[in-house]
Amino acid sequence: MKTDDCRIAIGDGLATIKCRGTRGTTVARILGTVEADGMEVICLDRLVHGIFESELDGWQVAGAVTTLLSRPIGPRHGVHH
Repeated sequence: MKTDDCRIAIGDGLATIKCRGTRGTTVARILGTVEADGMEVICLDRLVHGIFESELDGWQVAGAVTTLLSRPIGPRHGVHH
């Protein structure tokens, strides 16, 4: 499921996730980043997406214990940093 009501901000060693309709903001440490096969992948230290979510704010999300954020490398439109 695609969720358009969340915003992901990638900063210096941290990812911040804010979803509309929630009080809090989730902050996760970035464990590492990889660029391969035209994709940028960021590994977070915790799970920040729900079981039925596959996309947040233009990022593909996956993972059972921690979240992996991935998207194509290149110009980004509508992504917040």
